Amino acid sequence: MKKRILALGPVMPHEFDIEGIAKDLSFLNENFQLDFIDPLMNMDALPTGLYYLSWQRELADQLSNYDAFLGFSFGGVILQQCFSVFEGTNKPILLFSTPTFANEPLREKLGRVIALCKKNWVMEALKTLYKEVFYPNKPPQINYNRYDQELAARRLIFGLQRVLDTDSTQIVSHSAVEHLHLIGEFSNLVNVDNVITPKVGQLIIVPQAGMRVLHDNHAFCQKLIVEYLKDGA
Repeated sequence: MKKRILALGPVMPHEFDIEGIAKDLSFLNENFQLDFIDPLMNMDALPTGLYYLSWQRELADQLSNYDAFLGFSFGGVILQQCFSVFEGTNKPILLFSTPTFANEPLREKLGRVIALCKKNWVMEALKTLYKEVFYPNKPPQINYNRYDQELAARRLIFGLQRVLDTDSTQIVSHSAVEHLHLIGEFSNLVNVDNVITPKVGQLIIVPQAGMRVLHDNHAFCQKLIVEYLKDGA
């Protein structure tokens, strides 16, 4: 029987955008069953503490069903806020391009995207976001018309604002939960200026990569991921 991995995606204008990450993780399909969670399936207007408490309950319910957990950006922020759930479980946790806190450059960049969404300039908001996400590469040609503009705006505003409102410094500094965190050498969004080295776990800077570490330097990341899961899952 294949071991099971639960992956929490990043902020996306639509949940079907997770397909790109699923493709980058396809090398795991031979030995693992991957299930994906849309991190914006819960957009309840709760205070930050209660919001993450709801995620702690969700992941506590899922804990026995999965052998490892992955978090991409906002999905990683959620996992960090739920580290207490994983204490003593020894289940592998991998984070990708996950900020510990929002520094001023990140606030400025994401704030600009949020402001555009609030004006209903969704296409311009996505172009602004993807310019940073894909840096140092150029974004691919994207058919923005496939998105429900109103829903995309709501998702971006909610998710990006949660990132800005969340500070995981105390958790990462004191938690005894083992994990592996990969950030890109050239990332304009998540980098050593807003990610701290954990008390327990590894922070690895992926060479020749931006925000999309798994896509930008696939061979480097694949080797690390396979070894980490082999040792733990």
